Amino acid sequence: MLLVVAYGSTAACAVRYRRALRVFLDAPVVPRAPGEEFTLYEVAFLQLYEDRVARAAMAAMVLGGRLRARDKVLTVIDPVPRDAVEADVIKVIGLSPSRRTWRRMNRFQRSRAVLAIGDRLGDQGLVRHPGRSRAAQRSHTWLVWAQVASVAMGLTAVGLAAAEGGRAFLVPLVATAVLLAVGWKAAAPPVSGHYWHCSRTDAGRAALEAHYADHEPWIPRTNDDLSAHDAELLATAVRRGGFTGRLGPLSGAVSWPEGPHTGPPVDDPPGLGGL
Repeated sequence: MLLVVAYGSTAACAVRYRRALRVFLDAPVVPRAPGEEFTLYEVAFLQLYEDRVARAAMAAMVLGGRLRARDKVLTVIDPVPRDAVEADVIKVIGLSPSRRTWRRMNRFQRSRAVLAIGDRLGDQGLVRHPGRSRAAQRSHTWLVWAQVASVAMGLTAVGLAAAEGGRAFLVPLVATAVLLAVGWKAAAPPVSGHYWHCSRTDAGRAALEAHYADHEPWIPRTNDDLSAHDAELLATAVRRGGFTGRLGPLSGAVSWPEGPHTGPPVDDPPGLGGL
């Protein structure tokens, strides 16, 4: 009975994982409309960091006067978001002055607004689809745990059979070995390298290079009426990932401090349900 449960659970999880993996690797691509310009957030996501989308939103809010960065403290001046990403930014920062936003930047990896941008780019074949990647990862985790449980049940069956004497233990032993080998084969990655990583595809890399070539200088569209200088400053921040000029104070507020962190315990409640 234990072997039946072990084989059944492993087989079910293996089928689920291979199906999710096939959807992740072989899903059809919906080509991007010819001439469609990348948005500010799409360019930020194509730089391969979820929190860079949030940084782009924060930078635009600072330049628009709706977020203040001073002495590593972020203060939301205007709590009314203009889009879904800004709504999550405000959730993470909170409505009171925040000195610990740098501790919360990883929460944007769970932001539905940010992931929706990645999913759209994934549908267009410009990045490895984040949503499908996460689904495949979850299925893979279930398969691994099913294997662990199955091996434990198999060894239990071997022990029970061995207690009866004779060579009866060989049947569950061989069955457990076969189960382990088949499960390992099913869970093996289909390609080498970090295939779960949300990386740009060749099409995405070419599209981003074409975007910069066609829009030189690139003046991103934002929710605020920025000056030409501020728009260029924002574009540079998104493209290079660093903050300069008026955005300099924002860097200290969202970047992990150098060296070990000392100080009293941090009460860190705001943001996407917390950690």
